[in-house]
Amino acid sequence: MRKLTNLIPWITGLCGVCIYLLTLPLSTIDRPRHEQLFALPPKVLRIVSLQFKEVAGDMAYLNALTYAGGLKTQPGTDRFLPEQYEWIYKNLKNSVALDSYFRDPYYLMNSALIWDRYKLTEVNGLIAKGADNCDWDYFLPFYVGFNYYYFLDEYDKSFYYLKEASKRAGGNPFFDSLASRVAYQANKTEFAITYLEQQIYQAEQGGQSSSVESLVRRLQVLQGIRKIEVAVDAYRKQYSKQPESVSVLLSLKLLDSIPKEPNGGSYYLDPDGRVHSTKDLKDTRGKGPVSTRKGASP
Repeated sequence: MRKLTNLIPWITGLCGVCIYLLTLPLSTIDRPRHEQLFALPPKVLRIVSLQFKEVAGDMAYLNALTYAGGLKTQPGTDRFLPEQYEWIYKNLKNSVALDSYFRDPYYLMNSALIWDRYKLTEVNGLIAKGADNCDWDYFLPFYVGFNYYYFLDEYDKSFYYLKEASKRAGGNPFFDSLASRVAYQANKTEFAITYLEQQIYQAEQGGQSSSVESLVRRLQVLQGIRKIEVAVDAYRKQYSKQPESVSVLLSLKLLDSIPKEPNGGSYYLDPDGRVHSTKDLKDTRGKGPVSTRKGASP
């Protein structure tokens, strides 16, 4: 038995040499860099990193950061290979799984993955978890809210996170204005009006009236839109079709007057009967100007 025990190291060494000789030809093959990538699953990393989870999370983040910084896009495109995106994604996912309060990986996700539209739902879901954990940070809920609005068209979730960002920032007019735009896009003009009225009131009570001038103008735009929306609804019920213009509503006395657009523009209807302002003629998807026939958001 003792002789057999003494042979175990020799047998192990012999097996190692055999495996090395068998795999040696493979090591001479020149593989693309992305084929050499491997990332452990988060559950395994939690076990093997023991009490050094934060350090392991830092290393996973640095792996993704340095790798992404050295990548070159494919010829004729501004994108990387799917395998390269996936490795960045896995390392950043591992990083936040090991240390959910480490904010840098969330920021890198938003720049390296979200804007290249890689796994939008999954990546934004990770950033949303980070926003929930890091409840003192207002950038993360802003990123999440913007992504839900701009990339995913989920307006209710977008409004929630933009409102949260404003609350954490102590009331930011930019976040509030964007949140009201999102509510309008979701056909909740009345809700957007109520939200802005509340934010303006709180700012005025706190002696910050001068900081909400833009919100006051946005509120006035939405109030004008809502007045016309009520007239449009009345027209639909009465004639079972969409009105052709705001002036038609006025001629039929469904409107007592056309509201004044506070920014110097005017209100008009798109083919679907939605009310817009001529002072905002840019497509909300970021694709540049659109015709007044197609419409735009306030």
